[in-house]
Amino acid sequence: MELVMMMDLVNMLVICILVIICSGHCMYSNKELEGYPAGFMSDCPGLDKEAIITKRTLKNLSLTIVDTSNPMKEIRRKYNYYQMKELAKDPLFDFNKRTMLYIGGFLDSPNFPIPGRVAKVYNNIGYNVLLLDTGYFTTYEYPRASRLVRPVGVHGAKMLFELTKEGLDPKKLDVVGLSLGVHTASFIAKNFRLKTGMNISRITALDPSGPCFRNLGPEERIDKSDADFVELIATNIDGYGMAAPVGHVNYYVNGGEFQPGEIVWFLCMSLCSHVRSYMVWLSALQNPNSFIAMQCDSVQQARFKKCRDRKPMVTNLMGLKVDKKKEGIFYLATSAKYPYYLSERGLKQNSDFFKSLAASFNKEKLVKVR
Repeated sequence: MELVMMMDLVNMLVICILVIICSGHCMYSNKELEGYPAGFMSDCPGLDKEAIITKRTLKNLSLTIVDTSNPMKEIRRKYNYYQMKELAKDPLFDFNKRTMLYIGGFLDSPNFPIPGRVAKVYNNIGYNVLLLDTGYFTTYEYPRASRLVRPVGVHGAKMLFELTKEGLDPKKLDVVGLSLGVHTASFIAKNFRLKTGMNISRITALDPSGPCFRNLGPEERIDKSDADFVELIATNIDGYGMAAPVGHVNYYVNGGEFQPGEIVWFLCMSLCSHVRSYMVWLSALQNPNSFIAMQCDSVQQARFKKCRDRKPMVTNLMGLKVDKKKEGIFYLATSAKYPYYLSERGLKQNSDFFKSLAASFNKEKLVKVR
């Protein structure tokens, strides 16, 4: 007994000595000193220089209308920039329905898997589906592609304007952008408003690209003024995405920085986390009551997953059932595997995937390595 008491005193003495030493020499984590992430390639000099698309080249800007109602045979018909009247007369285009316009990101194409998956989900919930092909203008080095989304936005707005003359109601138009496609959507919306005096109904911003845009103002990137309602789904804010709460409602999925891997939990880095935004969004469309987010006071609070301390807790749904009156910043916890939602469990203290996993590896009071 005396030996145990002696050891405890020695341990306390050692701790006291370390505290005294560290008071002048040890370094503790301090965000004011360390700073915050600048983000990957946040600035691209020359981005605002003029870029022009010639009349001959405009034929490479096109809209594809998609019908996936027959699982045995998907229907796709493509119309170039000069064929908007023909598109409006396509028998698949029902102006009484809502319309979803999907705009892909860097190096994307309507022929790739992601646009097809988005089309199928929106078709299933009753939307007309249009896919904007910007591939001819975004298959360059990324800074050049980022410069070209501005003139693409000008001409994309003209395409929508022609469709509105044929019967498209901009208040029944949802634009969904992924990555660089979010800023393309922004420039389309800005130019459409200049041309018509009207906002489009909704923009869903799936992890808008941060490289080249992160430090720009609202006139030079996506902003909540671009549509009647803008929602942000952030999944890789310091890598390929951006941290700014640019929407009316802003969801920071698992804090917005990185997402858990589906196969190996730690192997979902920047690109994997970036594209998770569309996967989570499609699941939210199919599970409209299941993605419950909690409001935060700041993006930093969402990063640190500290929003549960906010009183009273304010929640909102991600998806088409969002309460648009509850604007602000929201933290959304998910699981690692599709369909990702946690429902009410996501509001509990132990719902963070990474913290819970780390705790499970170290739950024993004593670990012996034999």
